[in-house]
Amino acid sequence: MSDWRTRAAALLREPLLHFLMAGALVFAALSGRAPGVGERRIVVDEMVVAGLVNHHIQAFRRPPTAPELDELIRDHVRSEVYYREALQLGLDRDDEVVKKRLRNKILAVAGAEAEAAQPTDAQLQALLTKDPARYALPPRYTLTQRYLGEDTPALRAATGGSGKALPTVPFPLPARVVDAAAFDLAQQFGDDFAAALSKTPIGAWTLMASGFGLHLVKLEQRAVPPPPRLADVRQRLENDWRSAAVRSAQDAQLQTLLAGYDVAIERPK
Repeated sequence: MSDWRTRAAALLREPLLHFLMAGALVFAALSGRAPGVGERRIVVDEMVVAGLVNHHIQAFRRPPTAPELDELIRDHVRSEVYYREALQLGLDRDDEVVKKRLRNKILAVAGAEAEAAQPTDAQLQALLTKDPARYALPPRYTLTQRYLGEDTPALRAATGGSGKALPTVPFPLPARVVDAAAFDLAQQFGDDFAAALSKTPIGAWTLMASGFGLHLVKLEQRAVPPPPRLADVRQRLENDWRSAAVRSAQDAQLQTLLAGYDVAIERPK
């Protein structure tokens, strides 16, 4: 294995190491071919070694030592032997786990180019213009709340509109909240409470339920942030654009593949 130590040491000194390794597996998936059943030759070339090194770096955040690389190569050879023997025995047939893993690999290959693509500002702006609400910052709320106790039919029947004459119950959260985001209020009072604030009238006492019970709430202010700008939500836009591009590429590949099959569906009568 000394030759592999020399090759690996040279490889790890390359300035473009991470770029090469990041593309190694995708390149191999695009250009390589699975060994045929009964194939007896196992080739561990530089592309394979680059993939092994890349996996090790991802797992341990450092390149493998020379002995570790030797063991990685030996384990790769063992895996190839077991894989080919399993194919020869037909152990891959009618195995849903194997089918799912192979399906996921095909999907990864189909979306690899779209995953690496970079959208233009015009494409991102079009996405933002199409659905600005998706990328807008949530409103912020200022409110006063009075905790009335556990949510029961009797308590609901006793509540009025003012909230001033009803006795309150000691409560561990503040009686007044100033300029709070819906996310923070959801953590304090629960998701339903925070969601209801978007439709709660301003300036009037309103009966509202939280994870603790019933509250009388006076919403003082609902501050709506300005429309989002491209610069403020660029990363979210890029993520959504890339996800859509990957799905589109995968769908297109599926239609191309389906064109080569004769699919017959026989439903039970």
